[in-house]
Amino acid sequence: MRLRAIELTNVRRFAGRRASLSGIGDGITVLSEPNEFGKSTFFDAIHALFFEKHRSAKAPVKALQPHAGGAPEVAVEVDLPEGRFRIYKRWLQRPVAQITDGAGRMIAQADEAEAWSDRLMEGDLAGPSGLLWVRQGVLGLEPDGSSTDDKRERERGLTARRDLLSSVAGEIDMMTGGRRMDAVVDRVAEALAKLATTTGRPKAGGDWARAVDEATALAAEEASLRPRAERLSGDLARRAEVQRSLARLTDPQEAALRTEGLRQAEAAHQAAQAHQDHIAQAEAALRLAVLDAEQAAREIGRLQALAARVEQARVVLARAEAGAASALTRSDDLGQRARTAALAAEAAATTTRDLRQRLAVATRARAAQVARTQAEALQRRLDRATALKTSLDADRGQRARISVTAKVLEAAEKAQAALDLARVRAEAQAVTIAALPETGAVASIAGQPLPAGPHAIYGLTDISLPGFGVLRIDPGQGRGAEGAADVRKAEQALERALASAGADTLTAARAAWAEAQRLDAGIAQTLALMAEVAAEGLDALRSALAKAVAEAADAPDTTDDTDALAASLGHAERAEDEARAAAKTAQDLSVAAGEARAATEADRRTAERHLADALEEAGDLAALAGQIANLRSRQPALDAARTRADEALAALRANAPDLATTTARLARAKGAVDQAAKDAGRAREDLASLNATIAALADEGIEERLSSLTGSRAEAEARAARYEAEVQALARLRRALEDARTKARDAYFGPVLRELQPLLSILHPGAHLAIDDTSLLPTVLTRNGQAEALDILSGGTREQVAILTRLAFARLFASAGRPVPVILDDALVHSDDDRIEAMFTALHRTARNQQILVLTCRQRAFAALGGERATVQVDVV
Repeated sequence: MRLRAIELTNVRRFAGRRASLSGIGDGITVLSEPNEFGKSTFFDAIHALFFEKHRSAKAPVKALQPHAGGAPEVAVEVDLPEGRFRIYKRWLQRPVAQITDGAGRMIAQADEAEAWSDRLMEGDLAGPSGLLWVRQGVLGLEPDGSSTDDKRERERGLTARRDLLSSVAGEIDMMTGGRRMDAVVDRVAEALAKLATTTGRPKAGGDWARAVDEATALAAEEASLRPRAERLSGDLARRAEVQRSLARLTDPQEAALRTEGLRQAEAAHQAAQAHQDHIAQAEAALRLAVLDAEQAAREIGRLQALAARVEQARVVLARAEAGAASALTRSDDLGQRARTAALAAEAAATTTRDLRQRLAVATRARAAQVARTQAEALQRRLDRATALKTSLDADRGQRARISVTAKVLEAAEKAQAALDLARVRAEAQAVTIAALPETGAVASIAGQPLPAGPHAIYGLTDISLPGFGVLRIDPGQGRGAEGAADVRKAEQALERALASAGADTLTAARAAWAEAQRLDAGIAQTLALMAEVAAEGLDALRSALAKAVAEAADAPDTTDDTDALAASLGHAERAEDEARAAAKTAQDLSVAAGEARAATEADRRTAERHLADALEEAGDLAALAGQIANLRSRQPALDAARTRADEALAALRANAPDLATTTARLARAKGAVDQAAKDAGRAREDLASLNATIAALADEGIEERLSSLTGSRAEAEARAARYEAEVQALARLRRALEDARTKARDAYFGPVLRELQPLLSILHPGAHLAIDDTSLLPTVLTRNGQAEALDILSGGTREQVAILTRLAFARLFASAGRPVPVILDDALVHSDDDRIEAMFTALHRTARNQQILVLTCRQRAFAALGGERATVQVDVV
């Protein structure tokens, strides 16, 4: 079946109008209109046409009725293998159901039309409509509500999916493997339930559990006896070991050997200690010989250093005396030169001071002349600035008295325009009268004389006519009253605006604003002139004038030329600088010579002091030389004594026994004797304790009881192992049967997965969907090896998977010879830009042999979908 046109009359927002949707093609057709256009109205109308009887008054039918009431009407043109047909229904008022063919001939009406529609739904739409028609706001494949309609919709969808898959995959028994397999599975489960729980553990009260419990109890009793048996066995072995150790420790021959070893170790240790004392004496003798030889060598070195120091001090003193004499001569010569240069510099400075004083007097005289000229110019500027200040104060005073501004004037202009408009509108609605008095009597309104000429009457008005009475004029039905109120309101607004401007009329306000602008321009021009004449203000100008007058008054009497004096002063200053530089150079040289003289004199005195110190320390130089010779003659004998002491110590050390070794041997021998005594006492105590323990355990017969328990426990464990093997075999058999059933289910779900996988790859490359064998719907999405339940995914992802699944079922319906149009009402509202384009590609892939009608308000987003564009024409009925 393919939809071709949909027509709604008096349905919801199309009250009193007929809306026709046409242009539905074989592939993708898009109706893209804004919100509240009526797209969902078309969807609900189609659903009611196929599923609600024409005499029904249920909620879905009443939901189609507009607020104004009336009978909703829906008609659909469809293409079937037999041709084109028009299905028409009207509800609530004079209900009608009609079926007409392409030529307009009526082929069924009323109940026959309902029967014809039922046959069509049973063949194509009963289940597929809920599966392939996506209502606005539905994210999943089924309604989430708990109402009766939602439950009925879910049952209808499940039936449709099951029937479709059965028709494609064969008999539904293929999925379960048949009733024979069910019987086998039940028998296996029953046998397994007698022995084990659902988790594979022994079932309480079963044979396996009793065998396990018996083996466990025997093992526990065996475990409690085994430590005592092992203890008895260990005590017997320990007693034999203790007896052997005690016999060895109390053997007289072994005791004699230990005693002799201790005596020998003590004798060797005493001899080693005596030899160590001889070595200590030889080491002391060697140290004394070394100290004597080193002391003689140090004394010879000290005396030789004293003699050399005296000689060196004499040489340094002679050199210092020669340097001091030379520095004294040079210092005297350079001092005379420095004094002569200083006198020449002072004479040059005196000449420069005289010229500088004469130049200062001449410069003051010239500055006074310049100051007189400046004072005249400043006086003229001050007069001009004072006049400008007087004019500026006058203009500012006038400007301050004008309160109108551009904003206030604009408000008054708008108020006048509003008043003119209100008067025109009021006059168009009012009654106009004309006063044409011929005598001296004058008519009046509310005590005010009525002048000659036309007048507008906006509301109920009484006109006093002298000699006549009162003439009442009423435009009638409140005519003009609203206009008069608008005029009064506009007049009040104009009065407020003129009051803010400080004027009685708009003309006066305009004139005041023009005068304010003229004054502002004059003030700005005056300020600009004052900025040029007196940029820093009148006070600064007056101060400058007073300063110039004071400078002009201070004019010394001189005839010197400042230029000539300046030139002479320049020559004098250069001569002074040269003289001062020469004097400074001579003075620096004199000072340096004096410092050099002082340094050489200090060096001479230091050399004298060093020589005196050296002579004082050395004493008589002849006696010093005798001491050095005497010490040198004793050195060979001291060296020989040190050599003999060193050789004696080496001989003692070479023949010395190892004191540490003899000490260790002595400690070992003492330890062996003491430990043997301790071990013998401990062995006697252990033997007595072991004898008592062995006697007590032997009386209980533990080894015989343990042997009996071991046999019983092994038999119980073997029986439990046989039951465990039986449980494992039954569990393995059940898994094999379930695997076989799963393979059958895979064959059952294979067709829809084959259709769904290419569409899913467009959105999620490499992803897979798992279908629940109860609801026949996808439940798990696997991406990148990660399995995720659909109910934890985002709303956008669940909506996309649901639509892809619907497209896959649509292709299955088409493959089964039952093509059904797919209708999407405002779907993909939660998709981002990339995924919505992928979904568009999936829709086009399906639309190659599938009719898809898309209703959307997202005009910009769905512009990239392509397809044919449906149109809706609305006419008044």
